[in-house]
Amino acid sequence: MAAGFALTLAVNGDFDSSTAAAVADFQASRGLTVDGVCGPHTWAALQEASWALGDRNLYLNQPMLRGDDVAELQLRLGSLGFDAGRVDGIFGQDTADAVQEFQLNSGLAVDAVCDEATMACLTRMSARVTPATVAAVREREKLQRAPRHLTKRHIMVASISTMAAVAGELCTGLRRAGAVVSEVCDWPELERANEANRLQVDVYLGLLPAQNAECRIAYFATEGFISPGGQRLSSILGQRLPAALGTEKADVMGMRLPVLRHTRMTAVQCLIGPPGIVQARLSPIARAIEGCLARWVAQPA
Repeated sequence: MAAGFALTLAVNGDFDSSTAAAVADFQASRGLTVDGVCGPHTWAALQEASWALGDRNLYLNQPMLRGDDVAELQLRLGSLGFDAGRVDGIFGQDTADAVQEFQLNSGLAVDAVCDEATMACLTRMSARVTPATVAAVREREKLQRAPRHLTKRHIMVASISTMAAVAGELCTGLRRAGAVVSEVCDWPELERANEANRLQVDVYLGLLPAQNAECRIAYFATEGFISPGGQRLSSILGQRLPAALGTEKADVMGMRLPVLRHTRMTAVQCLIGPPGIVQARLSPIARAIEGCLARWVAQPA
């Protein structure tokens, strides 16, 4: 495979067990749901993995340019102190602004386009720094400046119909505590992220059902960037949610799920099940999540 995940068998045009295993390995490496199925999210990730920094000019465009080359650009700019935002592989306004600031400081033509000249200068300067970005530092500072209580904090709770009862009880409790709550149900994944960004919510919380007895909690993380707020909230949920669900422990992990990648705030996705247990423990689960959010706003990072 072009992405570097070799098949154990010769390329033969068949999607066999070897291909499925390679797809699963690729999904795991990209922080995607691992199922061995090359669905739309996996296919998009495969296309993005084909781009290396320097293969093409990078600039602000509609639709926005995406790829591993963009992520590498964001990482290099961030390591030099130019805040390109999260290392999400999406060339948005923050990345364009960082390229422009880098060009201005480097005596280059200032056009916010990462072309051959900008790339050469960036490569020379990047060799002298460590791969750590300023984006996480600034996100942590923003979290620390926020109010330390739920009152007027804007929280989006996203679910699907089988989780609507839990989501509804959670939203009622949060509103009672003074939070501003936006609730969406059965929305496509990227529409949820876009709405959260449009509303500029403080927290995005996704609730999805698992068929088995499990509790999986994910926050956004990729090479060079870990969401400090998402990691902290996921850790708190991982400590408290299993007891309410009646499971032994939670799997807490940094991932690049599309909804976590596209949201611009603390975002966490919870996969809990089985549905029968969730319905039977609806109130304890909702109260546990509300308590986790209250604990998180008191110490968000």
